[in-house]
Amino acid sequence: MDITELLQCFACTLDHNAAVRTNAETHLKNASKVPGFLGACLDIIAADEVPENIKLSASLYFKNKITYGWSAGARQGSNELLDSHVDPDEKPVVKDMLIKTMVSVSKTSPRCIRVLKSALTVIISEDYPSKKWGNLLPNSLELLANEDITVTYVGLLCLAEIFRTYRWKNNDERQDLEELILNYFPALLNYGANVLFQDGKYMNNEQIGELVKLIIKIYKFVSYHDLPFTLQRSESFTPWACFFVSIIQQPLPQEVLAISDIEVRSKNPWVKCKKWALANLYRLFQRYASTSLTRKFQYDEFKQMYCEEFLTQFLQVVFDQIEKWGTGQLWLSDECLYYILNFVEQCVVQKTTWKLVGPHYNVILQHVIFPLLKPTAETLEAFDNDPQEYINRNMDFWDVGYSPDLAALALLTTCVTKRGKTTLQPTLEFMVSTLQNAVGDYNNIMLDNALQIESCLRIFSSIIDRLITKDSPFASEMEKFILTYVLPFFKSQYGFLQSRVCDICSKLGSMDFKDPIITSTIYEGVMNCLNNSSNSLPVELTAALALQTFISDDQFNMKLSEHVVPTMQKLLSLSNDFESDVISGVMQDFVEQFAEQLQPFGVELMNTLVQQFLKLAIDLHETSNLDPDSFTNVDSIPDESDKQMAALGILSTTISILLSFENSPEILKNLEQSFYPAAEFILKNDIEDFYRECCEFVENSTFLLRDITPISWKILELIGECNRKPDSMVSYYLSDFMLALNNILIYGRNELKKNEFYTKIIFEIYQKAVTAEDNSLDDLRVVFDLSQELVLALDDSLPQQYRERLLADVVGSILTQKNELKTNVVFSVTAFNVVISNMITEPLITLQYLKQQGCLEIFFQTWITDYIPNYKRCYDIKLSVLALLKIILKLESNDYSVLNLENLVPQLGSIVTQLASRLPTALRQLANQRKEFSSSGFEEDTKWDENFLDVGDDDENDDEGDLTEKYLELIKNRADSLDFVDGYDAKETFDDLEEDPLTGSILDTVDVYKVFKESIANLQHVDSNRYQGILRHLTPADQELFMGIMNA
Repeated sequence: MDITELLQCFACTLDHNAAVRTNAETHLKNASKVPGFLGACLDIIAADEVPENIKLSASLYFKNKITYGWSAGARQGSNELLDSHVDPDEKPVVKDMLIKTMVSVSKTSPRCIRVLKSALTVIISEDYPSKKWGNLLPNSLELLANEDITVTYVGLLCLAEIFRTYRWKNNDERQDLEELILNYFPALLNYGANVLFQDGKYMNNEQIGELVKLIIKIYKFVSYHDLPFTLQRSESFTPWACFFVSIIQQPLPQEVLAISDIEVRSKNPWVKCKKWALANLYRLFQRYASTSLTRKFQYDEFKQMYCEEFLTQFLQVVFDQIEKWGTGQLWLSDECLYYILNFVEQCVVQKTTWKLVGPHYNVILQHVIFPLLKPTAETLEAFDNDPQEYINRNMDFWDVGYSPDLAALALLTTCVTKRGKTTLQPTLEFMVSTLQNAVGDYNNIMLDNALQIESCLRIFSSIIDRLITKDSPFASEMEKFILTYVLPFFKSQYGFLQSRVCDICSKLGSMDFKDPIITSTIYEGVMNCLNNSSNSLPVELTAALALQTFISDDQFNMKLSEHVVPTMQKLLSLSNDFESDVISGVMQDFVEQFAEQLQPFGVELMNTLVQQFLKLAIDLHETSNLDPDSFTNVDSIPDESDKQMAALGILSTTISILLSFENSPEILKNLEQSFYPAAEFILKNDIEDFYRECCEFVENSTFLLRDITPISWKILELIGECNRKPDSMVSYYLSDFMLALNNILIYGRNELKKNEFYTKIIFEIYQKAVTAEDNSLDDLRVVFDLSQELVLALDDSLPQQYRERLLADVVGSILTQKNELKTNVVFSVTAFNVVISNMITEPLITLQYLKQQGCLEIFFQTWITDYIPNYKRCYDIKLSVLALLKIILKLESNDYSVLNLENLVPQLGSIVTQLASRLPTALRQLANQRKEFSSSGFEEDTKWDENFLDVGDDDENDDEGDLTEKYLELIKNRADSLDFVDGYDAKETFDDLEEDPLTGSILDTVDVYKVFKESIANLQHVDSNRYQGILRHLTPADQELFMGIMNA
């Protein structure tokens, strides 16, 4: 490998000229296939004379090659330069050179170290657990003994990656770890505490801080998922815990505190040391030393030691940190505050530790929670200049990273939920007192007072559910509180207060206001906030959510009904400005509530929504095609989850609009036409996330029209094109596509019988799905649903080669599962139904095929003995009755003999009569299900519950009969006795065969009794002997049922 030429290639990849860059990348692609390429890259990175930017380019290329090529099963990147595996003969050389290179550049090229560390992680995660890097541990320890801390850093990096490989394993799976901890953790702790930290002696040295951070993270890796037995011992836990506490308590040097940029200051290694020290101690408490319903590990001795010997003293450290922070004596990073508040919250949950925290609740509320919930200067700036960020961070839509204000809210809600008897009253009193002092003149509030008001209202917003529940002791006070301290801020000069009032109103839906002025005030305030052009996005958004809450309130609805169209236009505008599904949800409810008023604008609405969807979908598609390796770190990769949820919400709204035009077929067709561009983009670009919504639209439009329009046929063609692609995911998402395919087979069956082009599309979908790798029984169940529907839809028009393939596939599966046909009921009945469907059109051919494959006896034995007596679904009953009638009517006496079914003939009359007699009951049950689905909602009578699983309070339950502990004991006893496994019985029953009341079937329109009577009459006419034979074998009870059906 010519290193000079390779060096030139890397230099040219940074050239401003695109042609030069392209040529260099082509040369690199060819060179990367030559053995020795990776070693040459490392030579370039290690060379002192090579410029930093070229070293970095080589490092990135090396990292990507390792990421995509080291493991035999590594995923392939979209960048074709990376699509080749590392030569196994080259791997030992690369491993040896990599560590040496990292040592070489550790002083001069820290950026390269960060990139190469990613490659090191990949190699160690792959080779160390499989014992392919035997000298890694001794080499790492050798580096650790070096006096040069840059060399030591590389050694610790290697050790950290070694211990990272144990992170997600249980103790039983990592027994060798115990020996490593015994041999090396004492020395590691000594090195960290007595050589590096030395009671804070070197806290102004960032390099040493990085080393200490790695040691703390090594402890994190081995204790995060499970706690090694060695570390559970007091002689091991205590010195490590003391080390962590000493780091937490050690003041930061002035050089760090002088950094004005808080984000930069938070990235200081010593600040991160404090963060991870707190995180480790919190994790140990939360996961291994707490009582909870979800606790997986039962380490009672460690729990006792932690709580009795450490927790009380550490809690004092925590309170000391909080007190100093509250008085401004101590700066804490957001991450440190986050873990401190999480720790305190965990203490609130535990009965024993609540006694330690409870007396301090008022101080925590007033001096920690309250100030953390006051908007900062950055928050106010975001409100004005980055409203989307403000909404996400301050309106409780999601939890963002290490957010101390959200941790404060979590602590608060846990206090009032778990310890309401002692916390709700003082919380309310503090809010009222603070609001009284801060308000004064509503029309002239100073900014500092407004910030205090916002904090109080945010507190109220987060605990409101506990205050307004039915029978809450505070419910009677809430109307006055809301009228006095909340609603006046609709007219505040501060937008963030208007937004908060709307947020609170969005949570008042369950309140039944006695004073009608409240609803009237809310309506006026919400509509003003929504429509005032001077308002910012957060105000408009929260106003829309408040509108959604009250949209079904009679008084609110009556006023709103006069402004439906302009309000819908405003919501559409908001949806375009704010990428989230929340506005789509508001629009969906709005459309459902005011469908009649919006009908004249239905097509216009659909067009607007489709254009908004396409805008989002195009952005999502472009982002999905980005090569993740073009980003230097994970944080640089765009997070498009908001756009995705917004797009899904828009699609749901289009379906709501469609459903509102149930009785307008021409408008429905126009809506289909408007929706088509969305379906086309989804299917042509394989956007899997939207397959289901696209098919739901088709399902609903075809159902409402009871017809397959040219647009729906075009969508079927698009599905076919999508399915034919080599990497198609149609098979994987077949259950989603069945929504559309089911209705196409029901309402388009006549066209399918005439047009083999469309039939072929559906059969190809079936073919690809049934042959997909790793099909589970559930996957095959969906495939066989499609198979039987295809058979029923095409009837005798089904091409013979299709029927042969469908039968071959299903009979093969039945024979494979022959020993589980009674236990895997859902799969087996579905598979049998494919055969039974074929019997309806071609009974003799189907039965002959079963006999040829050696499946006839097991089929009839299972069908007649196990399935037919247990059928409950209308569909199963109808299908089997129709098939049995065909067997009775179409087979000749000689056919029974050839098939060895002579013994079945006397039973057929009784079987089909008894089965058909059960149909009315099944039909009534299905009708009742449909009524349930169409009936209005349910009662939301949430009550104040003080005793449910300790969700209320433990304040008066501190005896041995504590509910939580009783429940834990119950769970443990049930688990020990194996009363349940994973929440369900492994053996399925016929109750698991659900009949979807909202999904149609080809058999829905079949009058089985009419077919029964016509078939029996026909048999009497053409073969009176067989007719008489059937009657002769009926019992008196069966004869009565038979005559009842014939006379129905």
